[in-house]
Amino acid sequence: MFSISKLVALAAIIGAIWFGFRLIGRLDAARKAKVAAEKSGDRPDRGRPEGTHGRDDVVDLVRDERTGEYVTRDRRDERT
Repeated sequence: MFSISKLVALAAIIGAIWFGFRLIGRLDAARKAKVAAEKSGDRPDRGRPEGTHGRDDVVDLVRDERTGEYVTRDRRDERT
């Protein structure tokens, strides 16, 4: 009638369904937050350097002679 393997399989199925609904809920919440941010005009900060003004541009990097790091032109000028 009831065996351990059937109960384990049932628990695995129920767990997979539960995690699936949680994932769908998170994706839906993220989508709604994105739509709300677009409506209000806010754009999430994507860690862009200053001077890009929210554009999806390519930022040129230059090598800092002192440290050898690649930094934006503005940051290199600040260090000198």
